[in-house]
Amino acid sequence: MPFPDESFHLVVFDPPHLRRAGRTSWLRAKYGILGDDWQDDLRRGFAECFRVLKPSGTLIFKWNEIQIPVRDILALTDQKPLFGHKSGKRADTHWMTFMKQS
Repeated sequence: MPFPDESFHLVVFDPPHLRRAGRTSWLRAKYGILGDDWQDDLRRGFAECFRVLKPSGTLIFKWNEIQIPVRDILALTDQKPLFGHKSGKRADTHWMTFMKQS
């Protein structure tokens, strides 16, 4: 992101969560799709979010685990969420709150 380190008190990270979707599906058009290097992309995404957060800043992260379990996503960062909440009809969407350590 084109921002200096420690620019924001709050960052929201809501990356695409699908690995597979039809080429012309509305899900792909609306939410996007993860590429073959999705683990590296998400690892870099987390790192970038924490880079631009001020000390004690908050990261809100949203993940739908319909194709990739949330535990696989949390393994891509050394930061641990303070708390989370499941939502949606089948409780597949996870909202998590992280705080950058000072």
